[in-house]
Amino acid sequence: MKFLHTGDWHLGKTLHNTPLVEDQENLLKQVLDIFEEARKAGEPYDALMIPGDLYDRAIPSVAAVKMFDRFLDEMSGRFKETHVFILAGNHDGPDRLGFASSFLERSNIHICTQAEDIAKCTVVNGTAVYQIPFLMPGSFGDGLSKQGELFERAAKIIEEDHRKNHPDLPTVVCAHATVYGGADENFSVGTATSIDPKIFENFTYTALGHIHKFQQIGKSGKIFYSGSPIAYSFDDDAQKVFLSVEIGAGMEKPDSVEQIKVDTLHPVVRLRGKFQDFMEKAEFDKYKDFYMEIKSTDAVPIHNAKQLLKAKFPHLLSFVRESTLSMEQNEDFRERKRMLQEKKSTSELLRKFLEEIYTVEGAGGEKTLAENAKIDEKIRLFEKLVGDSLNRRSDK
Repeated sequence: MKFLHTGDWHLGKTLHNTPLVEDQENLLKQVLDIFEEARKAGEPYDALMIPGDLYDRAIPSVAAVKMFDRFLDEMSGRFKETHVFILAGNHDGPDRLGFASSFLERSNIHICTQAEDIAKCTVVNGTAVYQIPFLMPGSFGDGLSKQGELFERAAKIIEEDHRKNHPDLPTVVCAHATVYGGADENFSVGTATSIDPKIFENFTYTALGHIHKFQQIGKSGKIFYSGSPIAYSFDDDAQKVFLSVEIGAGMEKPDSVEQIKVDTLHPVVRLRGKFQDFMEKAEFDKYKDFYMEIKSTDAVPIHNAKQLLKAKFPHLLSFVRESTLSMEQNEDFRERKRMLQEKKSTSELLRKFLEEIYTVEGAGGEKTLAENAKIDEKIRLFEKLVGDSLNRRSDK
């Protein structure tokens, strides 16, 4: 059996309120292209496995649903013998995702959204395939509530069915869970605490979803996260991949697990530096098509900085000023604290504040006031406005 493992598509998701429709359409096209290229090479795929978080919300947007509908229509039309396995992740709404699942089963589209579906097995080219959706406390109608207990129960259900009905076939399990043993050890994501990978040790291959970074769990070579095919945060700058998996006659582990790089339309990048450098230096030109977050190290705020930068970097999504020192370490902070303790006048405190924000650092590290500071003028205007306000109050 040969299949493509890719999950956590999060169709409908935005990044800093920016729709990612173009990026997600590009993702779906790449999946179709991979299947087409494999068929032309005489090595077609038997299945596509999507282990959860197909959508970003329990009630997905109309646009997201239509996007996936078009994809399924083309997939089933062009690759009629191919099986598509979809299970509910923690972001998916099980009832909505499971709509028409019995009908879609006839078209080789297998949707698993409930615990009672776990024992359903689909045999594809000599391999038994099972699915485990995201499990919540009470999923089995009893007192089980911990993730480890729930998935241990699910694994036993699959093992019993496999032993009874398909003992001589390799086993592939798709699951949406947090399994420790990869780059991150024992941890939790949202409501999902991590579970022991030993739960899956009796299966030939486990296709996991939930963690957005590609990783192999343990050293057995048979438990993998494909990771999300699109970066959905500026912390997620790893190379994105699909996993092409081949299962032979062996029961122990897959014959091969190969990474196929995703051709990312807009990679994400977080950069740090001065406004003027981003505007003038050619070294940053290569980020024109990236989704960008810039952390400014300028001591003085730049008026309308984000809009000015967007003229050069049209996909700049976030611009923030970075404090180079924590407040407690900052000399200016300590000085203001001392002035408050000494009960300095409001005008003196304002002067100190203005000196801080209008101080610029030269190439040699020297600090001077910006030309447009005009601190004395601002102090006089402030004192006049305060005085006028107090006079008006006394007149009343």
